[in-house]
Amino acid sequence: MNQPGQLRDLSAPECWELLAGAPVGRIIWSTATGPEVVPVNFTSDGSTIRIRTAAYSALVQKVDAERVAFEVDSISETDHSGWSVVARGQADIRYGADDGPTPEPWAAGSRHTTIAIAVDHITGRRLLPD
Repeated sequence: MNQPGQLRDLSAPECWELLAGAPVGRIIWSTATGPEVVPVNFTSDGSTIRIRTAAYSALVQKVDAERVAFEVDSISETDHSGWSVVARGQADIRYGADDGPTPEPWAAGSRHTTIAIAVDHITGRRLLPD
C-alpha cells in the first residue's frame, strides 16, 4: 500500500518515461578537482540520451569516451512529492549528423555537435505526496 511520504523505486521503463517528459537535466562527470555538473536540454529514446552543444565547448572537451551520469528530477514543494532519475553510461561525441533524435538547443549559437550517452544503468525513485 502506498503511503504519503513513502519512497518507491521506479522500474527502468518508468524512468525512461519520466526522462521523455522532462525538458532539462544535468550531465555529471568526474574531474581531477571533483564532479562537474552542467544543466542541459536533451532528448531520450529509451536507450540513449542526446545533448547538442558547440564543438568547442568544455563539455565536448571533457566527456568524450568518458563514463558520465545524467540526472533529471521534478519536485513539488506544495505536497512534498517528486521523483528523480539517474542514468549512467558512456558519452560519445558525434560531429555533424547523429543517428537519432536530437534536441533543439535553447542556448544561442552554433550547436552542431551531439553528445550521445549510451545508457547502461538507470534508476529512479518517487516520493509520494503528503
